Amino acid sequence: MFSYKCILTRIILIFSLIIITISTTTGQENLFTDSLKVKHDTLTGHEVIDSILVFNGHNIEFNIQEAIEYISHWYSSDLWNRPDDPLRHTMGRLLFEATNDPLFRAEWYLDSLDYEQIKIPETSFYNWDTLHIYLPQRDSLTPGIVTDSLISTPDSAIVMSSDTLFTQQINDSLIVSGKSIDISSTYRDSIVLVISDTLREVISSNPAFPFIHYNYPMTGDSIKAALDLVSDHVALKDSSLVFFAGSGNSVPVWLSNMPGRMYRLWLKNEWDEDVSIWIGSLSRDSVSIIVERGIRFRRPGKETNISDVKINIQTVDNSKLADLKKIDIKPQYWKFLSEANFVFNQAIIKNWSKGGENNISTLLDVTGRAKYTNKEKKMTWSSIGRLKHGLIMTTEYGVRRNIDLIDISSKFNNKAFGKFDFSSTMIFKTQLAKGYKYPDTIPVSKFFNPATLTIGLGLDYKPNKNTSINFAPLSYKGTYVLDTVNIDQTKHGLSADQRSKHEPGMSVQVNHKLTLWKTIKVVNEVRLFTNYIHNPLNVDIDWEMIATAKLNWFTDIRLNTHLIYDDDTLIPVFDDDGEPVLRPDGNQKKSPMIQFKEVIGLSVIFRF
Repeated sequence: MFSYKCILTRIILIFSLIIITISTTTGQENLFTDSLKVKHDTLTGHEVIDSILVFNGHNIEFNIQEAIEYISHWYSSDLWNRPDDPLRHTMGRLLFEATNDPLFRAEWYLDSLDYEQIKIPETSFYNWDTLHIYLPQRDSLTPGIVTDSLISTPDSAIVMSSDTLFTQQINDSLIVSGKSIDISSTYRDSIVLVISDTLREVISSNPAFPFIHYNYPMTGDSIKAALDLVSDHVALKDSSLVFFAGSGNSVPVWLSNMPGRMYRLWLKNEWDEDVSIWIGSLSRDSVSIIVERGIRFRRPGKETNISDVKINIQTVDNSKLADLKKIDIKPQYWKFLSEANFVFNQAIIKNWSKGGENNISTLLDVTGRAKYTNKEKKMTWSSIGRLKHGLIMTTEYGVRRNIDLIDISSKFNNKAFGKFDFSSTMIFKTQLAKGYKYPDTIPVSKFFNPATLTIGLGLDYKPNKNTSINFAPLSYKGTYVLDTVNIDQTKHGLSADQRSKHEPGMSVQVNHKLTLWKTIKVVNEVRLFTNYIHNPLNVDIDWEMIATAKLNWFTDIRLNTHLIYDDDTLIPVFDDDGEPVLRPDGNQKKSPMIQFKEVIGLSVIFRF
């Protein structure tokens, strides 16, 4: 009973942890979805996944138009506690700067504007006219009877504008501008009532006039005066920050119409001595540079009396060697060299009694070298990468692969004693494309099938600059055929149940350069390997010789021979008639043989 309770308790605890984990994960996922992970476009209603700004592991993306619309939405919303909030005010200024032309564009437009286009003559604002209204005197006792017929006229005309004057006589009342004046009462004298007004708005006949109405005379001059004042005020507030860099320090200088403080800037002269100057801005378009006190600039005066000039001659003792001055030379550790050779051969045979076939062959040989030399630490590291690929095209068989090789070798040396260096070597070889034993159509090789890797530790002996002998008693050679389904590994020294073979042994590598004449050079490279465990007296040989005769700076005659012998690589045996030699069990006899390849032709060289 106790065990069931424990199991039930554990199950409840596990489900609780799962629910807490799911809730925590869900909360974390929804924590940033409103403003970080997804942006909602209020205009279109679509959701856009952000991918630019990273915040808390989530991305935010805005282009400039979307950012302006997003800020405008917040600026014009009714969510602010105060309309004059500093954040809202700053957002408005930023939106204005982002959506309007810069200040110099506005100043250029205002300076080039013809303000005469927004001027209207002063006479257009007035109508010169006079309205006379005669009010005869009436007796209050006898209404309607005129007791005095004297009607006086004004001594001078008064300007009257008829646009706003509205008069109407109804019975015995006079209505002027909406107000009723009772004229039924009796006046003791003759009275004249004069009313005048002016036009408040006019319309310009100029097609370039920017306004619909003009409501005050000389407004164009007022606009220009106000704009000039505001432009000068903005220019006074405008400023730019410029940094002046010296010897190890820099000073900020604000360029503005307000004078600023002076800053000290350190410089170096030709003797690597520190001198200082003071830099500051007195106005927006000028920078003041003041030399530190104690520094003098002096121009040598011109000597007029040459005959009195004395020259001090110092006797030099030629019997002693002059003191050597140490010159610091920055070492160049790395050297790189690349070379591409393109060989082209062609043979055309027609009505040739001894037989033959038309053919075209090409060979591309690309070599890259990198060498690191550190004389202080007595170390050198040289690496060579090589790619050879050749094709041949005949009338009968078409295009076939002729040569295919990828060879990468690297050697690291550290000074030991005399002409000997401690050395470690690495050699990797394979091919690029599929290879066939023509006329068969079944591939016998392809990339990394086979591939060989040789690693060795030992000594490197250099009797002269043209010869190098590397002896590595601790070596390893590995042969790999990974695709045993399509490639027969037994043709490359492996047994039928193997995909790789590992051989401990000893390796020897000899490199030699020989210059016969100035234009003929011969390079030999011999690689030897023997297996300590299996037939140590059978030595694998890989010998390549390249002889070049230089014709000009980009063309050589090139002879390339390559000899390989590996007792683990078995090659089918044929008799003199080309028939296969059979063993007693009926299978074709196979034995190790010398593999040889030779190419000669005219090559075009590109060195870079």
